[in-house]
Amino acid sequence: MSTDTMCKDARMIFEAAYKSVQPFNLINKEIKVNLDELQIQGKRYTISKNVYVVGFGKAVLGMSAVLEAKLKEHLVSGIISVPEGIQSALKTKLQNYPETKSRIQIYEGASKNIPDDNSLLAATKITELVSNLIESDFLIVLISGGGSALLPAPKPPLTLKDKQNVIQLLASRGAQIEELNAVRKQLSMLKGGKLALLAKPAKVVSLILSDIIDDPLGMIASGPTVQNTDNPSLAMSIIEKYELLNLLPESAIQILTNTSAENEKNGDFSHVTNFIIGNNVTALDAAARVAENLDYDPIILTNELKGIASSTGKNLILLIIAALQSKYELFSNIYEKLQLQSHLKGILYYNLINFLDENKKLSILLGGETTVEVHGSGIGGRNQELALAAALELHDKFNRRITLLSAGTDGIDGPTCAAGAIATFYVIEEAKTKGLNPSSFLSNNDSHTFFSELNDGQWLVKTGHTGTNVMDVIIILMS
Repeated sequence: MSTDTMCKDARMIFEAAYKSVQPFNLINKEIKVNLDELQIQGKRYTISKNVYVVGFGKAVLGMSAVLEAKLKEHLVSGIISVPEGIQSALKTKLQNYPETKSRIQIYEGASKNIPDDNSLLAATKITELVSNLIESDFLIVLISGGGSALLPAPKPPLTLKDKQNVIQLLASRGAQIEELNAVRKQLSMLKGGKLALLAKPAKVVSLILSDIIDDPLGMIASGPTVQNTDNPSLAMSIIEKYELLNLLPESAIQILTNTSAENEKNGDFSHVTNFIIGNNVTALDAAARVAENLDYDPIILTNELKGIASSTGKNLILLIIAALQSKYELFSNIYEKLQLQSHLKGILYYNLINFLDENKKLSILLGGETTVEVHGSGIGGRNQELALAAALELHDKFNRRITLLSAGTDGIDGPTCAAGAIATFYVIEEAKTKGLNPSSFLSNNDSHTFFSELNDGQWLVKTGHTGTNVMDVIIILMS
């Protein structure tokens, strides 16, 4: 099978993955409204004209539109905070696009996934709405990935600029999303369950599209409707782990130190119910079905992939090559480095060592979210960096029968216009003909520039905003 065909198949499989977690499909599946009864995953609530909606995240534009169509006259009003530019990007893509006479106000902000004055305004408006609810009111909170940046409410005396600085410093050191959100919760007036407490005594239900491994409710968008059970000293220990104590604004240190000393309790959350309505597993299952339809034998290896993007891309290729060469001990060592599920190791090895003999087609599917250690000054994203590292390894091993696609289900990889990129042997071959040094681009964290300079960006995966977000999907095709 040609590389062009495998690239086309990989794109088709990825499209199926992110489309399976579109809000239209998820809300229709999980939520029913019949007269004055609201059903969510089988749980029943009585409602009247007393429903309010707030939301924040990359998927809530679609979530709110479908929900409003279902609630009809039960909905009083609502406010959502969505990424800058997403309305125009999704106008022709979304089913049930928000009506012009919608009762839900839409605020755009957080350009390049960084909190800004626009998202701060949205957070202020959301705070005002939920603070004025009464016992007979019913609040639905829509939450998806990207929600942390779209709901900034810095705890005084911290300023928005100071909070941006803290998070950017952590991200540049390779902090995991769980670590970022643990710090965010302590620096926020709304995260870590504080939004739900502001809404008391109203009934609160949150509908959550998970973008974090294992779906930890307290971490998704920094858990604004979930009691914060973190050890009060956790945030400060993360700062110390990355040796940032002397680099943080004084206001941040003051808050984190006071929080550590307080051992604060978050109060009663009996008025809150949280529902996960979609996650990375949903996307991987859809990807596997399409891969099978394309005659690949699909193996879902994990939905918990993490680690440094460049190392992960390299090790995924080394893992496969070790099995193809029947080097089981090396295969096992790399498998453990990648922290993959132990019960699938034998299955993967068996399929790989029989790949050449049986003349079969394999599709290895992984989900999760890697991180980037920033050492350079280039433009990139974790998926493009992972793909570039994989491409270098494929070229080094002279393997023309493997194609890897790594992309974010939200359609945005880092501060770029791409969702991710594709790695093949020929990526590096093409770079050599243009006099480009791929290793230099990788060490400078400049993967987007690298892929953009190859044949008008043919190896980039570009979807624009997808209107959803359930972490990343990595597709490895072998034929």
